[in-house]
Amino acid sequence: MIRIDNVSLFYETQQALDQLSLTIDSGKVTGLVGPNGAGKTSLIRVILGLIREFEGEITLDGHSTKRERKWIKHHCAYAPEETHLFSYLSGREFLLLIARLRQMTDRQAQKEIDFLIDLLGMGSFCDGLIDDYSHGMRQKMLISAALLHSPKFIFIDEALNGLDTEALLRLKDHLAQLAQKGHTIVLASHILPLVAEWCDEVVVMNRGKILRSFTRETLDNLLKQEEKTFTQVFVEVIEQANRNRAL
Repeated sequence: MIRIDNVSLFYETQQALDQLSLTIDSGKVTGLVGPNGAGKTSLIRVILGLIREFEGEITLDGHSTKRERKWIKHHCAYAPEETHLFSYLSGREFLLLIARLRQMTDRQAQKEIDFLIDLLGMGSFCDGLIDDYSHGMRQKMLISAALLHSPKFIFIDEALNGLDTEALLRLKDHLAQLAQKGHTIVLASHILPLVAEWCDEVVVMNRGKILRSFTRETLDNLLKQEEKTFTQVFVEVIEQANRNRAL
């Protein structure tokens, strides 16, 4: 479980998170959605301890992101939107490097790497240099690196852009299986239909605040009763918040 208590974050004079409180349950896929600048990436980076100068408190299974950085680093994985990889390595070499950094045995690493190559359909290019990869290939490699050691907490931040349909379907099923085993998965994305379909809970953010939170059951009922798409509901929530702010 992730507990976020009254967290505020400032970038010089700009406030990225505004007294935000949220509980993210274990064993679920939780989606974060919001316009650009809503604070999704800032929230994830604060949870991971990548940003340490913030107000409030965040704990993962009772472990503080401020005081237990080593534990957080060991039990969390992060797939960001930017693909900063080692272009002079092959994809397989890159994943093997990550596995060794995670202190996996070579036997365990090879088994997990082969599984991920098959899961995301990377067999045709994983032995070629990353320098020659397309954006989608790099995204697959980034997600594979995050999943490699089966971390307890998995954060995917806009890293699904560029993945083909087959890879997305396989990844969806794999994340659902991990959630059933008790892993905590946080997915931030602008692909609203995907979030609505994949996630057990969806949190709508804007201007560093949480506007609404939908459980799977609540969202399904709402969409059915009002005969709307999640995109339409999302737009209405954002527009209503902007109107309230203008008053």
